[in-house]
Amino acid sequence: MDNSSTLSYAFPTPSVSKVVKMKNIFCLHVAGIVSALAIPASPVWADETRLAAQTGREQLHAVLWMQTAAEYRALAAQTWALARERLHTTEQPGSAALEQADMPAAQLASLPTAVIVDLDETVLDNSYFQARLVRDHKPYSDAAWDAWAAESAAQLVPGAREFLDEAARLGHRIFYVTNRECPKSAPLTGTETGTETGTDPCPPKTATQKNLIALGLPGAADPENLLLRRERPEWESNDKSERRAWLAQRYRIIAMAGDDLRDFVDRPIFEARRAELTKMFGTRWFILPNAMYGSWERSLNEGVCAPGSGSEDCARAILEHKYALLQTEPEPRDIAQRPHWDLARDRLRIATWNVEYLLEPSTYEALSKGCIKDNSRVAGAARQIPCDIVPRGRRGSADFAALRRYALQLDPDVIALEEVDGPGAARQVFPGYEFCFSARPNVQKNGFAIRRGLPFRCENEYLPISTGDLERRGVVLTLFPGTDNEMTLLGLHLRSGCPQGPLDNDKNQRCARLAAQLPALRDWIVAQARLGRRFALLGDFNRRLTLEDAADHDAAGQPQNVWPQINRPAVPGAALTNIVSKAPFKKCIPGDEYDSYIDTVIVGEALAPRIIKGSFQRVTYTRADAEQFKLSDHCPVGIELRLR
Repeated sequence: MDNSSTLSYAFPTPSVSKVVKMKNIFCLHVAGIVSALAIPASPVWADETRLAAQTGREQLHAVLWMQTAAEYRALAAQTWALARERLHTTEQPGSAALEQADMPAAQLASLPTAVIVDLDETVLDNSYFQARLVRDHKPYSDAAWDAWAAESAAQLVPGAREFLDEAARLGHRIFYVTNRECPKSAPLTGTETGTETGTDPCPPKTATQKNLIALGLPGAADPENLLLRRERPEWESNDKSERRAWLAQRYRIIAMAGDDLRDFVDRPIFEARRAELTKMFGTRWFILPNAMYGSWERSLNEGVCAPGSGSEDCARAILEHKYALLQTEPEPRDIAQRPHWDLARDRLRIATWNVEYLLEPSTYEALSKGCIKDNSRVAGAARQIPCDIVPRGRRGSADFAALRRYALQLDPDVIALEEVDGPGAARQVFPGYEFCFSARPNVQKNGFAIRRGLPFRCENEYLPISTGDLERRGVVLTLFPGTDNEMTLLGLHLRSGCPQGPLDNDKNQRCARLAAQLPALRDWIVAQARLGRRFALLGDFNRRLTLEDAADHDAAGQPQNVWPQINRPAVPGAALTNIVSKAPFKKCIPGDEYDSYIDTVIVGEALAPRIIKGSFQRVTYTRADAEQFKLSDHCPVGIELRLR
C-alpha cells in the first residue's frame, strides 16, 4: 500500500518520517461523508463544530465495508485466487517488475524466481487500528500506529494465505515489501542485528516479523524476506522502486500484489504508459481493494490548501474541493465518443477555450442558492458564484449539447480549459477525454482535457503565478513523457480587467494584479528554456497582446506591457511565438464588439519549428446558436504541431 498521511481537521499532521506508515483516519473522504451523514453537495460551513464532527466520521463506512461486507471478502479472495491461478502460467521468461524490462532474456531466465507482495491491506488486515480511531474519535498519530504495530496483531486479508502457500510450494521465494519503516537515524546495513549492543536497530521490523510468524506465513522466519523502508540507507523512497530494483538484480519477479498503484509502478510512469501497463493487472500484477486510504486519496488533496493556511481553513478547502469532484452527471450519449489517440499519428492539435462558468447542473443549483452579492469577488478557496451570473449561468441539456457540437468541430487532442469546475463539468463537453485540473476550490478552475490514449503526465501546479493563491494557478502538463515528442504545456488564466493600456494604471488596480503575475510567468518560461525543453503556454491571457507596443517599462521603470516582459529572445531558447500574431481576426459571434484575441497559444522556441503552417483554427458560433443557447463569451483557438 501507499501509506501517506494527509491533513485532518484541527489535528496535528503526522511528521514527515511517519507519513508513509498509515493514512490518517480522518482523511477527508467524500464518499464516507455523503453516505454516512447525508450532507448536501457543496456545503457552506457556517459552524466550525459541525465541520469538526463531520470530518471526524468520514471513514466509518469505509472501515465497516472492509470489516463486515461479504462483497469485500469476495473481492479480496477473488483477486488472490486469480493470482494463485496465474502462478501456474508465468513460468515462461518474463517479469512483473518494470525494473527488469531491459534485462537480457538469458540473464533474466538464469535468475531464481520470486514474488513481491505488499503487507498492509494486501496481506495484513489493519482495519482494527482504523476502527479504534473511529470509535475513539482520535486522529492518526505516530505513537498510535507504533503501538498497534508493536502488538503484532494484524490478521490476514482473505485469500492471502492460499496464494502465499502455493507460491512457496512452487519454489518461488516470497518477499514482503512494506512501507513500514525503520527509524531514520538507524538504518540497517544488511548485516546489523543489534545483538552486539543489545539494542534492536529496527523495532518495527521485529514486530512485523513476529506478526507474520504468528500467522504462519511462508518465509516469515527469515528477516531477509521482509524489506522495510529505510532498512538500508538507499531505501529512502516510499515508492518502493529502490527495493524492487534491488530485488530485480537477484531474482526474476514473476508476480506482484498490492493495494496501491505505487506497489507496482511509480504513478508518473503509469500515467505516461497507461494503455500498455494496464494490461499487467490480472496477469502479473494483482491489486486488492482498499477504501480506507491510499495514494489515490492523497492526490485529491494536493495543492488545495493555500500556503500558510490554518488547519481549519485547509480542512474546509479540502472537503469542499472533494465535493466539487463528485460526478453527479453521467457522460452524455448524444454524440459518438471521440476516437482514442492513435500512436501512429504524426500531428497533434492543441487548443484553448474559456467556457465561461461551466458547472455541472447539480453544482450550479446548489451554489446559486448561496450566491454572493453582485460585483463581490469570490475568494480562491471559496466554492461560491456571484449572483450576477446566476440568471445567465444556468445551462440545460440543450446548452451542453450545443457546446459539445462545437467541441467536436474543433476536435482537439489536448485543450486547455478555463472557467471550468473540474473534470465533472469538463466531461459534459469533452466525453471520453482524460483530465488534469487545478485543485483550487474556486469554480473558475483551469486545466486540460486530453484525448484518451495520448501519453501524458499531470505535473504539480505552478503556484507562484497565483501570487499567494489570490489568482488562478498554473496547470502543468507533460505530453509524450520520455520520448522524442516530449513537451510541457502550461495552462493559464491571468487576471482579468486590464485588457490593454499601461500596467501601472493608477485608476485600475487589476492592472497591478496582472503585472504582479508576470515575474513568475517569465521565470517559468526562462526555466524551461534553460532546461532545453519544448514548451507552450495556453489559455486566457486577458490581454490584447497583439495591440501592445515594444516597451516593457517606461522611463521611470514602471511596467507597461505584458508581451515584452515575457518574450525574452535575449535568453537562449526563451523567444516566443504567439500563434494569433499573424492570424486574421475572426469574430467569436457575428457582429460582436471585440476586435482582437485574448485567448491564445504561445509556443516556445524549441517547439516553434513544429508548428504546422496554416493550421491555426478558431471555431466560432453562429448568431442563431449564440442567441438560442448558453455557450460562452469566448471561442476556442488552436494549432497543430508536427510529431516525429
